[in-house]
Amino acid sequence: MRAEISSGKHAKRHPLDWYVDEIWCARQLALALDEFALEREEGLAIWDPCCGMGNTLQAAWELGFPTFGSDLVDNFAWANFPGDFEGLVQPAFRSADFLGQTAAPAPCSIVCNPPYSYVKGIAEAFARHALTLSSRRVAILMPSKWLASQARYQLFTDHPPQAVLHLCQRPSMPPGDMIAAMGRRAFSGGMTDYCWIIWDVKRPTAPGQTRTLWLPPLHRNSEILSLEEVL
Repeated sequence: MRAEISSGKHAKRHPLDWYVDEIWCARQLALALDEFALEREEGLAIWDPCCGMGNTLQAAWELGFPTFGSDLVDNFAWANFPGDFEGLVQPAFRSADFLGQTAAPAPCSIVCNPPYSYVKGIAEAFARHALTLSSRRVAILMPSKWLASQARYQLFTDHPPQAVLHLCQRPSMPPGDMIAAMGRRAFSGGMTDYCWIIWDVKRPTAPGQTRTLWLPPLHRNSEILSLEEVL
């Protein structure tokens, strides 16, 4: 049994689109962004406004960044962020509806795996709102098919992404409330293609200038190209 965001009937999906991304998705993003070099240079935090268990935040936390998580429901896996781990400070968490937030918790880049469809158009709403609150970059993890849609045409026309990073290894995205029951099957291999869509709010991308990169299978992580080097 597999229950991913792009499979199964709507009635069988998590009511708030809580699907748990594997940590390596954000780790590959961090490698492509030179371990968030721009954020480090500018003293920025990383905020995930739909953080779920916190997996997306973990890549930034491991690199020593101040991290903030928020979500409608507190499902944060605090055990994965021990306060005594190499002196790192635990992420700050608050229960909040991202679309109702008028300011970021600190100057930051926003990195998230947003809700996909439990409310029509919610993923696009998240992207647009993140662009108004981020101090530097916005990176959202979405099914690749989300790129090809009449509904997204206006978003990408208004705000051309800086880059699209395609994950060449498919991640598993099990519903968070089913992981314990699914056991090893929860992360036994994905069925859906995903990509990171990235905007730099300080350096808006001109129409037609979006770059496309392919992030390799995990055993070839050393081949990941730096986004800054190819721009």
